[in-house]
Parts: sequence; C-alpha cells; structure tokens
Amino acid sequence: MAGREFSGTMRIALLAPFGLRAKGTARARALPLARAFARAGHTVVLFVPPYDSPEDAGRRSEDAGVSVHHVALPPGAQTPPWHWQLGWRLYQAAVQWRPDVVHAFKPKGPSGLAATLVWSRRRGGRPRLVVDSDDWEGPGGWNDNPAAGYSEGQKRFFTWQERYGLSHADAWTVTSACLRDRAVAFGARPGDVHILHNGVAGPVQEGAERAGERQGAILYTRFAGVRPDDVAAIWGQVRGQLPQARLTVVGRGPQGEEGELAGIAGIDAAGWLEPAEAAARFVSARVAIAPWIDSSANRARHSAKILELMAAGLPVVAYDVGEMRATLGPGGVVAPPEDVEAFAAAVVRLLQDEVHAAALGAAAHSHVDQHFTWDRLAQIALAAYRG
Repeated sequence: MAGREFSGTMRIALLAPFGLRAKGTARARALPLARAFARAGHTVVLFVPPYDSPEDAGRRSEDAGVSVHHVALPPGAQTPPWHWQLGWRLYQAAVQWRPDVVHAFKPKGPSGLAATLVWSRRRGGRPRLVVDSDDWEGPGGWNDNPAAGYSEGQKRFFTWQERYGLSHADAWTVTSACLRDRAVAFGARPGDVHILHNGVAGPVQEGAERAGERQGAILYTRFAGVRPDDVAAIWGQVRGQLPQARLTVVGRGPQGEEGELAGIAGIDAAGWLEPAEAAARFVSARVAIAPWIDSSANRARHSAKILELMAAGLPVVAYDVGEMRATLGPGGVVAPPEDVEAFAAAVVRLLQDEVHAAALGAAAHSHVDQHFTWDRLAQIALAAYRG
C-alpha cells in the first residue's frame, strides 16, 4: 500500500467515536489531528456519530479546512441494534467518500463497528485501515470504571471490540507504550504500531515568563484515575511545611469528586471553568500536580490536560506512572507511585524556590513545543498511513 498514491497528498477519512460537544477523544484528538492534515495539504473528512449530540445529526460544516460530517441517526431508541445501525451508517458514509485511508478512533462503539466493516468488506486492501486507541477499554480499564455504567453485556462486547480492533488493521496508533504492548499481545505487528501521543494546537505563550508573579498550585482533572483522598493527603503534608500554601482544583468529576476537597484548608475547588478562565488560573500558578494512581488505565493514558499545563509554563509534579515521565521530560518532577512524602517534598521545593520553578516551567513550555504540537504528531500518523 506504499504505492504512488501515498507518496503525496491523500484523502483521509477520520471516524470519531462520539460527538464533538464533549471534550474527549473526538474534539481533543481526532479533530486537531485532522486540522494538521489539512494544513499539510491533505483532503480530510471527519465523520462523526452524534449519538450523544443528536441535535447535530445530519449536519455538515467546515473547520479549519476539515469537512465535518455528522451522520444521520437511525430511528428508534439507543438499543444494541440501534448502535449497529449507526456503525453501519458511519461505515457507509466513509467508504462512499472513497478515501485512501480510514483512521478509526477507538476500537469500541460505533467507530469500532465501522472499522470492523471496513476491514471485513474491503477489496484489494483498499482503503488502508488504521485503528487508534487512547484508553485501556477492557478489564481493568474503562469497562470497570463505575462512571462508565456499562452492563455486563456491554463489557463483554467492548472487550471483544478492543481485542479485535487492536489485531485487525493495516496499522495502529496508540497513546502509550502500555497500549502498544497490549496491541502486540493481541496480535498486532510490532512494526505497525505507532505511538501517537496527544498534543496541543500550539503552546500557550502568555505567562510563560511570568514565574515571579506565580503563586500556589493547580490540579487540573476530571478525577479519572485521581482520588480525592490522595490529593488531601498530599496537600496536608504540603500545608504542614507551608501553612499558607493554596491549591486550586480545576475540573469536575463524574461523581462530583471535587466537592470532597472543597472544605479542606488551603484547597479551592473551582469546578469546571470556561477555557479562557482556566488558562488564566494556569498562568497565575507556580506548579501543577498530577497524583495519578498506578492503575492499568493510567498506565495506558497520555493526558492532554498535562500538556495544557506545561504549555502554560507550569512545571508538573507527578507520580511516575505510565507515560508521565516521557510527557514531562525536563519540565517536571516524578515521585514513586503512592509516595506521598516524596511528592509533597517536590511541591514544597517548587513553591519555595521560584527560580527553580521558573526554570522547570520554561523547560516544560519548550518540551511541548518540540514534541507535542499536532503538526509534529501528524507526521507519526502519516507514517502509519503510508506503511
């Protein structure tokens, strides 16, 4: 498949896993990658199954050179046959456009169903199929997350979809070494599995050099893999050494986990904030924290939220879990998982030493610019497309 048609520009169909209104894989990963392809001169359509935003069904729009097609929803309720119908519609919309490459985001749900249809119904190896995974979906991952609320039947089906999708494609893109190893264990060819981290549209410039004005710490999370009790324990130790230290929690958990921290001395639970307000909080803080638990799901993740913090010139103190060390590079400090004392000591040092914090923050900003912009990451995806 590395023939003449793949030596230049391509027709690329990206299959989103759900609608664009939620800030998740569709809006934070598939769409910015599509925009980067368009900037490079490729013809790109993002096909969206808007089951979580039915008001968008059937709508088409343009976004920075990307044609966005929200497929029409089938009639009826969201039963299993309904989702199969939606997967079929997503598949039909994509293949009727006659792409060179179909890139399906997540091996589960409607996009996973559409990818299965592409693989099983294509002729002559066309279109080339690439499957993306940015989460551990099966046992130990999202299947077992109470926030997902899956039935036992759904869990079994999603487990099958993950195994099938990570073994039946021409190539794969994954966000972590953990997911690469998982795909290979399922049968993917090692040389065709490409680590494609998450990225940022562009580094945040404002505030990158204002470390002298920065105060306090930021936790930016939706509490997927972060426990309120761990945050409280860390901040209790920090306040034991720096009684005036303040932590701002930006984000909302699915079960309102931020509320468990609201009454703790030195913690301000700001909840969900508009992007501009969140960015203003980032550039006014001195350090960010990421106390991830050491779980299968967290070892598979690569957090776009961490990149946003780094792009704002914030050094990050994190537990050494999964891709965190590679993500932070010279722009942060890692502590052994669950070592509260080591974690708190690193936070205290950065809160006390603004010069050291400024140096790490500048390194964080530079590291994002060098490794995690979507224009750079798009080259990894194109290598998967070309084979």
